[in-house]
Parts: sequence; C-alpha cells; structure tokens
Amino acid sequence: WKMDTASTETMESKVGKVVLPGDTIGPITDLRIRLGPGLLQNQENIVATKCGILRNPHPKYYWIDSNQKRYVPSIEDMVIGLVTDRHAEGFKVNIGGAFAGSLANLSFEGATKKNKPNIQIGGIVYGRIILANKDMEPELVCISARNKAEGYGELMGGYVFQCSIGLSYALLDDECPILLELGRVLPYEIAVGMNGRVWIKAGTPKHTSIIANAILNSENMTLDQVKALVRKLKPFL
Repeated sequence: WKMDTASTETMESKVGKVVLPGDTIGPITDLRIRLGPGLLQNQENIVATKCGILRNPHPKYYWIDSNQKRYVPSIEDMVIGLVTDRHAEGFKVNIGGAFAGSLANLSFEGATKKNKPNIQIGGIVYGRIILANKDMEPELVCISARNKAEGYGELMGGYVFQCSIGLSYALLDDECPILLELGRVLPYEIAVGMNGRVWIKAGTPKHTSIIANAILNSENMTLDQVKALVRKLKPFL
C-alpha cells in the first residue's frame, strides 16, 4: 500500500505543468473554486480526466488545456447553439458535440404550453447544460438556476464565430484583457459559450467584424500586446 502524496500538493504548484488522466491535482481547500474542462471532484480531491496543461486564468478557476477540437458537454456549461430542428415538445440544437442537444419548449422564462417560444430553424440560442452523459444527447435550458432568463434565450442579430475552447474560457474571465480594452473604445454585446462559440453584436456590421477579429487575434497575446492591438484599431472604429 502506497500513500498518494500528490493530494498534499497545492493546485497552485501544478499550474502550467502537464497533468495526466487520474492525477490528483490537489485537495478542495475553497468551496468557491470552479472546475472547467478536464477536471472532476472526487470526494475531497480534484482529479484530472484528460492529459494537458493545468491552467488557472483567475484565482478561483482551473481547467486543463488539452487543445481539444471537439466540445464535450458538462453540466452547468453555458453554450451557444444553432437550432437545427423543431418538434412539438421543443428543439434540437447543434452545440458542437457528438450529439445534438435537446431544448424543451418549457425551458424558457415565462414559457407555458400555450405560450411557447417561436424560434425558427437556423436560430441561435444561449443556453445552460443540465444533463450531460457521453452516451446520450445533452439537455439544455434557456433559464438560470433561479428560473430567470438572465441573458439566456434566443440571440437576435449579431454574429457568431468559432474559437478554441481555451479562448472561450479566457473570455469568460471578468478581467479578460481584450474585452476590457475593446469596451473602452466601443460599445458591444457579447455572449460566450464554453463550446468554443462567441456571439457579438455591435452598432454596425463593420464594428462587429472588427471586434470578432480582434478577439481571435488576442488568444496568445500579453496585456501590452492586447493594448497595442486595440490602439491600432481605434482609427477604424
């Protein structure tokens, strides 16, 4: 019998290092910690479920950067989906995973059997995963845990683009440099899906396109490089 000494190490000491499936990343020392892709809670410990580099973009958030191309749904993920089919009970939604997601008519704020959402095929929705299993289609809803819309629902207008899973997680950070810098020079709306999709809506199609390109180009930039990029864009805004 061998004691697992890995669990006595702190998570902070492993940030930036390669971890393997089954590795114990560290004990749960703070209940406010959020776990992203590749990490799972196992009793008192946090365990890796995939091979990659442990990332900690801001203090309470950890995930494994494995450069995965296909999105794997997890419960509570916020996702951007494309409605591909309508039926009596709801919608089929492409969220970029192995299976289409299922979205019920009653999964919207204020929806009743008589008052159903009227989303057309090709419509874009922002939803939250409530059921995820590798052998079943995921279920999503367009309400928060408090049964309110709170940003979820159909996304009208705007432009959706694809980015890496890693960039989508970086964009969800409250202190994301590119979003803060862009917000200082231009008003815009944004919704970020953990499935590597981003929805942008600015005052004009030109501004929307500039913002989308700036976000994509910022992925591996330092803060100074991000500031320089936005300065260069100012004359075009």
